[in-house]
Amino acid sequence: MKSMPAPISRRPAAAPSLNSAHGLIAAARMGAAGTLAGWPVLLGRGGFYVVAMSILAALWDKVAAERVPHALVLPAGGLVIYVGVTEWIMMSTPAIHLRLEDDIRSGALEVHLLRPKLYLAQKIAETVGGLAARTSVIAAAAMALLLVSGRTVPAPAAWVYIVVLGLVGGVIVVLLYAVTGLCAFWIRRTMPVYLIVQKMLFLLGGLFAPVSFYPRWMAQVSEASPFAAALYWPGVQALHPSASLFWRALGLQLIWIGLLSGLAALVWRAGLRKILRQGV
Repeated sequence: MKSMPAPISRRPAAAPSLNSAHGLIAAARMGAAGTLAGWPVLLGRGGFYVVAMSILAALWDKVAAERVPHALVLPAGGLVIYVGVTEWIMMSTPAIHLRLEDDIRSGALEVHLLRPKLYLAQKIAETVGGLAARTSVIAAAAMALLLVSGRTVPAPAAWVYIVVLGLVGGVIVVLLYAVTGLCAFWIRRTMPVYLIVQKMLFLLGGLFAPVSFYPRWMAQVSEASPFAAALYWPGVQALHPSASLFWRALGLQLIWIGLLSGLAALVWRAGLRKILRQGV
């Protein structure tokens, strides 16, 4: 009796790019699920946001009452909502630099390099998933605080602009932190680099005040930086919502996402060459 040959499947194999996309989506879902599983930490972060904004609101209400020459004309309570948006983005961003630093310093990175999936892309996708979960929880706390405070609520279109630009701005912060974490290939601790990036977000990003308050030359430098793309451009929609400003800001954000992604890839490859040549 002759054995029958095994049937040959004619189903085409999935494209590598499609497999990679599915892997990144799965990593993002895993990051979101892991963040939501730690709900006590999320609730604590939301509570910290409420406390911080209650203090900052008392400060900036007094500042907004003063007339600042050549500054942005602020609507009633607009400055507090602006700071609320920028703080929402900052508090929602996971510390990917610490995870990258731990894997590089401990040697755990070598195990990941044996796997078929791209380590850096998977880590960034997982962090973006955690970012999405955090933004949802902190946004709920922010909305509750805004309604209780009795402040003027921005127009519905402004909320769409803020949410879209805020989420994309959070991705920019993730990429900035990822480049920071990759510096662990050369320095044992990335804290000095992190502090520099953080202070640039505070200053050039306009975390606590719109960069339009700065001298004109400094405001122009800030507006063109990735730090302002992450914080200032989403926050300014709370002051003066504008469709044209939204598209300008979104275009600038996408440009910086492309540039920072390329920078992260270059630093990653340089770090791998350093490990292969010298070790950790």
